[in-house]
Amino acid sequence: MKGGDPMFTDPLSVTYNGSAKSLTRVSVSGGNTLYRTSDGEFEVSISHSPTADGLIRHEITLTRIAPDPTPADVFDNYSRLPNRFEMAFATNSYRAGSATDLPLLRTALQALVDSSFQTRLVGGEA
Repeated sequence: MKGGDPMFTDPLSVTYNGSAKSLTRVSVSGGNTLYRTSDGEFEVSISHSPTADGLIRHEITLTRIAPDPTPADVFDNYSRLPNRFEMAFATNSYRAGSATDLPLLRTALQALVDSSFQTRLVGGEA
């Protein structure tokens, strides 16, 4: 984003499994901002980018980076790779109707992506 553009508060706070996590802003580049916990376990990436049809795409991604639970004596090299779990929400802004439509779409998407849907998605269904 251009200098002087508004940003989210620093730090951000997310609640994961009942525990609040504080994420400090660690970088700002163009339309991208990255927030991270001090231990590096959680990241929030926020981006704003133009689309081909002249709109702005806004995307937020929450990532949890956890050590792989594979024992060190099994696949030694593999056990050092982190597990990355990510969820993203993206929208293209329209000048009229955003204030009404976006909250309704978010609620509909949240209801759609229940545990059964997630299992099928990760299983490769299209």
